[in-house]
Amino acid sequence: MSKRIPTGITREYLESVALPNHGGRYTPISHKSIIDKVHEELTARGFNVEQELYRASIGGNVANGMYILDQGSDPDMKMMFVWGNSYDKSMRFKCGIGVYIPKTGNYIFAGNLSSYARKHTGKADEEAIQMIQTQLNMANAHYTELVHARDMLVTSSATIRTYSELTGRMFIEEQCLNKEQVSSVRDRLVNEVALLDNIAWSNAWNYYNSVATALRMSHPKNWFEDQAACHSLITKYFALATLTEEPIEDVQDPVQDIVQEPENQLSIFDVIQDVEEPCLDQANSVVVEEFPQEFFEAQTSEPEDDFSIFGEPTTYNLPDL
Repeated sequence: MSKRIPTGITREYLESVALPNHGGRYTPISHKSIIDKVHEELTARGFNVEQELYRASIGGNVANGMYILDQGSDPDMKMMFVWGNSYDKSMRFKCGIGVYIPKTGNYIFAGNLSSYARKHTGKADEEAIQMIQTQLNMANAHYTELVHARDMLVTSSATIRTYSELTGRMFIEEQCLNKEQVSSVRDRLVNEVALLDNIAWSNAWNYYNSVATALRMSHPKNWFEDQAACHSLITKYFALATLTEEPIEDVQDPVQDIVQEPENQLSIFDVIQDVEEPCLDQANSVVVEEFPQEFFEAQTSEPEDDFSIFGEPTTYNLPDL
């Protein structure tokens, strides 16, 4: 059984967690300094915070902050800013733009956060500020990418076998879902649970939300990487499936014989013509007296079996992503 994440984490609680002194080159970034800087940068850019939420491990050494903004062109996809920080050297500081889905209460973000992770050494505070500013400057671009991913998934669907294989890959290959999370996804698939209005359970966007619901159980230390890995696997698979759904017409240009034969060279066809000059009788039968009998002996050996088909395959092989 995985450890439960404490609920009801507030800004005041995180700000009260004592900043440890590890000594050496490790420079912890205080939760309070991050919270204050995020609010400052959001205000400077005209973003209004509709709601701020926090997650943390027991003791508050590892924390996530989420700020749902009034920015965004789609009412079903609210822009949010997220960050992650640790006091126990278990996670680098990271931040980025994500999306909050009001109808399911889920959060989604791609791999941008990991790209802007910073180890707590040297001028970590200054570089964290630069990361916050950089991500907010790219907020609209990241938001548009996530909305596009949603639109792509809404137009896609798959069988329970495909979803089972994708979930298995998340659990075994990517290790971005644990046993408890896989069980929750399985239960929704088996019971054909539809989480969104007017969208069938077999829709790819519904499946994504089933996974995102399970990811809410992730530890704050792993949440960003788990979410990004699941997002990448799902969107890449359905993007590839969409591209390969239409049959590809195999058109081959006719081969033209543009090679000139050298002069004074004997052609194989001339040899054949000299040897084989069949004569037809009145019944159009071939006269064979001029050929050795061995030439016309029937071949009685059976053809070799190159392969055998025993019916439809029982498993699918997903494309390499």
